[in-house]
Amino acid sequence: MSDSAKPAPTSGDPKAAGVVFDIGYQRYAGPREGRDRARRAVYRDGIRKALGLGRGVRTKLLPWGFISLMVVIGVIMAVLAGAGQRALGDAGANLFVNASHRVYYALTITIFFVFAALVAPRLLCPDRRNGTLHLYLVRPLTSTDYLAARWAAFLTVMVVVAWLPQVVLLTGRVLGHPAPLSYLGDNWEDIPRFLLSGLATGALVTTVAMLAAGLAKRHGYASVLLIAVYLIPRAVTAPLILIPDLQWVAVFDLSQILGEMNTLIFDGSNPEAARSLLTQLAEGGPEDVELVGLVGTRFTRTFLLSAYLVWLLVPAAILWRYYRRLTL
Repeated sequence: MSDSAKPAPTSGDPKAAGVVFDIGYQRYAGPREGRDRARRAVYRDGIRKALGLGRGVRTKLLPWGFISLMVVIGVIMAVLAGAGQRALGDAGANLFVNASHRVYYALTITIFFVFAALVAPRLLCPDRRNGTLHLYLVRPLTSTDYLAARWAAFLTVMVVVAWLPQVVLLTGRVLGHPAPLSYLGDNWEDIPRFLLSGLATGALVTTVAMLAAGLAKRHGYASVLLIAVYLIPRAVTAPLILIPDLQWVAVFDLSQILGEMNTLIFDGSNPEAARSLLTQLAEGGPEDVELVGLVGTRFTRTFLLSAYLVWLLVPAAILWRYYRRLTL
């Protein structure tokens, strides 16, 4: 032990009763980054948890399996479009190209929700179940900071999951076309459209999934809750939306809201044409209800955007209020 670590000699002086030992502790002299550093740490940890990074192989199988599945769907669509181009020329290519990016989201929305239902609970449930939530919320981090960082982390994952297959699909279409640069020049508008549609879908699914994960302590309960929110309204509203006068009930169905937003971004809003087609369906006309999406959304732009914002903001407000009360 060094001289500085030796206790002072005891004497009759009462001031010598307290002895200080030097055991090597040093004062922190680095930058104090406060809340920003804490938010970034929670954000990075959320991404790692969602994707299973730094964890065992079994933890990685679920998220990366779903990501691979969605990429494979994009590859298959690109191959089919390329085959149509080579076999039938532009007519065959147009069969797939004009709606390929839009149809991809329509085909994978259920997979997207299942992915969110299985992965989102990883970000919130363990912290509540293991009692570590209050450790996060020591100052300067607040409950709002914690939720915002977790939400941003899962949104990042969801947006990447939405965009990656679309990039694969676009790359396949460009490389499979006889004149790649000409194709890209004619279809470049699809890029901001599928980016915006993926962001809109990811934001809404992230918010609802985080609400389900925040209300439950167990992964299974949170997953079942989110799947129920997705499937039950869909089953109830499916027969009703075939009636032209009951189109408004589609606002209770998340899949319909996201499908209509997707159609609005890619094709615009044309509720009159959609209602006309539904009237034909009711009178025994065309049997494919999916044709509604090809003529425009069921709603006006303002009504659809309002419904989307309600689905986005109300669950976020409920989750924020719940965590505020939980941590007070």
